[in-house]
Amino acid sequence: MSLSIFNARLLDPATGLDTTGAIFADKGRIREISQGRTTAHAEAKVAIDAGGLCLAPGLVDLRVKTGEPGDEQKETLATASRSAVAGGITSFVVMPDTKPVIDDVALVRFIAERAKVSAATRIYPAGALTTGLRGEAMAEIGLMADAGAVVFTNGDQPVGNASLLKRAMTYAASRGATIMSRPDERALAGSGVMNSGALAARMGLSGIPVEAEWIGAMRDTALAEATGCTLILDQVSTPRTLDIAAAARDRGAKVFTMAAAHSLFFNERDVGDYLTYCKVNPPFRTEETRQGLIAALKRGEIDAVVSAHDPQPPEEKRLPYGEAAFGAAGLETVLPALLSLVHDGPLSLLEALAPVTCRPADMLGLPQGRLAEKALADLILFDPDKPWLCERENLRSRSTNSPFDGRRLQGRVLRTFVGGEEVFAHESLA
Repeated sequence: MSLSIFNARLLDPATGLDTTGAIFADKGRIREISQGRTTAHAEAKVAIDAGGLCLAPGLVDLRVKTGEPGDEQKETLATASRSAVAGGITSFVVMPDTKPVIDDVALVRFIAERAKVSAATRIYPAGALTTGLRGEAMAEIGLMADAGAVVFTNGDQPVGNASLLKRAMTYAASRGATIMSRPDERALAGSGVMNSGALAARMGLSGIPVEAEWIGAMRDTALAEATGCTLILDQVSTPRTLDIAAAARDRGAKVFTMAAAHSLFFNERDVGDYLTYCKVNPPFRTEETRQGLIAALKRGEIDAVVSAHDPQPPEEKRLPYGEAAFGAAGLETVLPALLSLVHDGPLSLLEALAPVTCRPADMLGLPQGRLAEKALADLILFDPDKPWLCERENLRSRSTNSPFDGRRLQGRVLRTFVGGEEVFAHESLA
């Protein structure tokens, strides 16, 4: 299908483009970008007048959990992609902590093939770093990479054995593979359920100290430096962790960082009256820490912002806070969370879009995330000012455990295109 979207505000963080214009796409790719154009391309079979709305590359999310295979009642690739396109996410990396764990070639291929037939988005499998995510033996990194795994991770479980992690990093470096690691020292984190501090003490809840993240980050970056491995520090929640990564980069290490969108929006006080939808790991930190993360994002020190989508059914969330499962559904709220930082002043639109478009794509060498001729026509048309009320029953994920439930947000995706084909249109357009 040939497509013309005209009279749009074109936004491309990769080049700094922010101007009125139009794009013409054909056979799945952008063929022409016309700055200043407010009329349709004559040869297009489908023409859309954007009416001044924002046209940007589709979002790229590097951390999404589903339940498929094994826990389909939580989420399938199809339901996750349905939620993703409603949030403007056109590509995402699916984590390996499923049942069975994605730790061999057959399961990597299963995810890739299943996504082709059931998903509206581009889905990339992450391979397990250790077999069964047990942290006891290195998984088949090379074979999984050949089968299409784009990154290797132990998911929410950091590899406790430093010797094993060093061997895995050494091998990954030899194959040009990237490792994603949660910076966490479990001996310190223990059975904590929220941010460690005075608030947790008053609430009678065990805390997860920031030192656990710092020590994990120091270990992981030291091993990346020693082995030459490309490392992504997963779900960074404090500015000091970013400083640790920056120091390693200054010494020549190849280290990237990513943070969850909800860590930029909420602080520990949002746990409120023991709200289990706000129980995530790493936990929401202090307001001072949140503001430090936002300032770091403004300086470009956070390479990617992710949904950290972790669907949990009601029966695992409607429990006492200490017993409830960690995790938040986040595919439809990444863009509004970032746009809140635009409306409140710290970020420009391009600064908000960069960590969910070109920067995560560049981290994994993916061709998406930019408005450019010959680029994939993965596009979103959104209204940055459109107000809406996030109600969990209206979210498209199979599990709706969202900390944004009941929040009034600003900014909504109206249309999403993958390869030039419309895969989502907001009900207001019907």
